[in-house]
Amino acid sequence: MISKLLFTILTKALSLASPEIAEGIRQLVQEMVERAEKTPNPWDDVFCDLLQGIVGKPGDKISPAEVGE
Repeated sequence: MISKLLFTILTKALSLASPEIAEGIRQLVQEMVERAEKTPNPWDDVFCDLLQGIVGKPGDKISPAEVGE
């Protein structure tokens, strides 16, 4: 239940962010994904992949502000 609530809050917050901030978040998470791939802990990969699933990859346009709605 808490994970669903957290997912809802994060996706809503990202949809309200300006396109520049949303892209910055995606770039930061991409850097985390790349660092996680270099660690021996597979849970780093899982965590970062989950984050990227929420915020998207650099260049994605997922919020209404980014797609011009």
